[in-house]
Amino acid sequence: MDLIFYPQLGTRSRRALLRTNRRGFKKAETHVYRPKGTLLVRLAREFGMDVGQVAAQLQKERAYLLKQNALS
Repeated sequence: MDLIFYPQLGTRSRRALLRTNRRGFKKAETHVYRPKGTLLVRLAREFGMDVGQVAAQLQKERAYLLKQNALS
């Protein structure tokens, strides 16, 4: 899979994308990734896509990266 947006993210966005557990909670509480609107708008403008398409692609990339990290 080609990672389109991941190389364009900053450090904090990359960490948020790969986070799986919420801080201060037991492992049963999983982290739900919700990108900020400003990030979605910036990426949509840079790549000429719709905001919904950007959000969907980020979720696909997140699933791929989490799967790769689980295999390692």
